[in-house]
Amino acid sequence: MRQRPNTTLLEWTAILLVLSSVVLLVLQLVSYQRVRSNFPSGMMIADVPVEGLSLEQSAAMLTQIYASPVELHFRDTFFFLEPAEISFRLSLESMLALADTYRTDTNFWDGYWKFLWRSPGDPVLVPLDAEYSTVQLREFLEDTAARYDLAPTRIGIDPEALRLRSGQSGYRLDVDSSLAVIDLALRVPTNRRVVLTVQDSDSIVPTTGTLRDFIRRYVEQLDFEGVLSLAVVDLETGEEININEHVAYAGLSIMKIPIILDIYRVLDSDPLPEISKVIEGTIVQSSNLHANILLAELGDGDRNSGASVLSSDLQRLGLLDTFMAGYFDQESQVPIVRTQANQRTDVNTNPDPFMQTTPADMAALLTMIYQCADNGGGGLDVAFPGQISSTECKSVIELLGRNKTATLIEAGVPEGIIVAHKHGFGSGDTIADAGIVFSSGGDYVIVIYLWHPVYLEWEQTAQIVANISGMVFNYFNP
Repeated sequence: MRQRPNTTLLEWTAILLVLSSVVLLVLQLVSYQRVRSNFPSGMMIADVPVEGLSLEQSAAMLTQIYASPVELHFRDTFFFLEPAEISFRLSLESMLALADTYRTDTNFWDGYWKFLWRSPGDPVLVPLDAEYSTVQLREFLEDTAARYDLAPTRIGIDPEALRLRSGQSGYRLDVDSSLAVIDLALRVPTNRRVVLTVQDSDSIVPTTGTLRDFIRRYVEQLDFEGVLSLAVVDLETGEEININEHVAYAGLSIMKIPIILDIYRVLDSDPLPEISKVIEGTIVQSSNLHANILLAELGDGDRNSGASVLSSDLQRLGLLDTFMAGYFDQESQVPIVRTQANQRTDVNTNPDPFMQTTPADMAALLTMIYQCADNGGGGLDVAFPGQISSTECKSVIELLGRNKTATLIEAGVPEGIIVAHKHGFGSGDTIADAGIVFSSGGDYVIVIYLWHPVYLEWEQTAQIVANISGMVFNYFNP
């Protein structure tokens, strides 16, 4: 008789396995219930991972992170902004409620299945919801600017070197731009570091007005009892510096500049050697005799007619306060020529009735000569089209550049600088110099006249002209 197999062990083993599986499933279910009560895998609130955290734990973490200070850098200095200083506040309730909605809306058994298989949860991102006082932040930045901004320094004056000094550059906080970058840092949990926007402030550089005021102060402290006039033209920009520029003065040898220019106008070709020597003598030797010969050339042999032609040509150029009513060293009845400048009642330099000009007129004439030499255009070409060439204007400038004095305007510029100028003296009461200075910082016209009711001391007067020339040169060549 065959015996029945002993199945008791197998049965109990199967029962134990089933019971173990049930127990394990129950334990996993309990674990999942505990996990489900917290935030699931992939959950982020305001860019902060809160996986496995409860509502209370998440709130504490978010509060701690977003309450951390923002590091602010202002150039080489850094300091901190506490969010509480600007009333920064997280909307914790609304963010946590939204996050909890994502948690509870998940199907229980679907979530349990993923839990059993340790499948990662779908990422859920809850955006930051926060607010702060922009008014308080702006006040904070304005206070920062008040403490750390560096204003550019003002223009200084070096009285010994008679030089204007540009101010030093500075910097300032750009509040509006910094507001934006701080806002970004307040809204992230990490890398809460901001480089504030700081803009450089250009140094305050001297202007033509600054130079004019500087020269005025210099003249005032001299206690000069006469009249000083100055006309400067920046030949690049056309800006001008003027002091008493429309005062009538004796023309002096300055009038030899328009004389030689007008000779070039009437010449149809290069001057003959004899005329070239006379032109040269008129400027380089400042010969009145040679100047009168050129006037005779303009007047078809008559010096007075030549002076009349010259005056008419100057009027045509718009130089209404400049004229010659006679030739150099003329002894005859005093003519009467009225101009706007010599009819002024507020200032009177007792100008030579035979020949007069103003610093403004001479500056305008030299400017026209420079423009003509540069490109053949300008006022000369408008008034006398085709009669004065660029080459002829260059010849005038070259000749004026050979007038070497080592004083007056020349004494105010460094050695080697080309000064194309003509100077003049008159009866001990008037001194003048007018020319074009060619410098690396820019070319400019400068005309200086001084008059004294009694007598001008040469050493003092020449130094005044040289000092003013130096101030102007230093302005163009800081």
